[in-house]
Amino acid sequence: MTISTRAATYKDEAWLFQLHEDAHKELVEAAYGPWIAVQQQEFFRPLVEEHEVFVLGLDGVDVGALYLGRREEDTWLELMEVAPDSQGQGVGAAILSWVVEQSAKAGHGTMLQVHKVNARAKRLYEREGFAEVGETDTHHLLRHP
Repeated sequence: MTISTRAATYKDEAWLFQLHEDAHKELVEAAYGPWIAVQQQEFFRPLVEEHEVFVLGLDGVDVGALYLGRREEDTWLELMEVAPDSQGQGVGAAILSWVVEQSAKAGHGTMLQVHKVNARAKRLYEREGFAEVGETDTHHLLRHP
C-alpha cells in the first residue's frame, strides 16, 4: 500500500467538492438537517481558498483530501476527507502521522476539531495520540503536542 500527497490545483476543485459530499453528507444531515448543495458550496469555498490543500492518493488513485492551516503556534488540520470506499485502509492514520511529523519539525503542535456526531473519526484521532482539550456545542477540540 502506497499513500501519497500532492498539492491540489484548480483542476481538482469539482472532484474535491464531490469528495466532500461523499464523505460528509451523512454527518451534515445527522447534525444539521438536509444537505443543501448551494449552502455546502458556500462553506466549502473558503476551505479551498484559505488553506493549503492536498489530494491524498492510495496506490496511485486519488482517494482523499487534506486542508491545513495555521493558528497561533499550531498547525490546524482543518479538514481531512477520505472517500467512503477507501476508509478503513490506513489512509487517515498515515496522513495524521505525516501532518504531526511535519508540524513537529516546524516546532508546532497539531490541532483539529471533530464533529460530535463523528465518533469514528474521534476514535482514530485518539488512537493517533490526539487528546481532547476543549469542545464547542458541535465539536470536540483535540491536540497532538
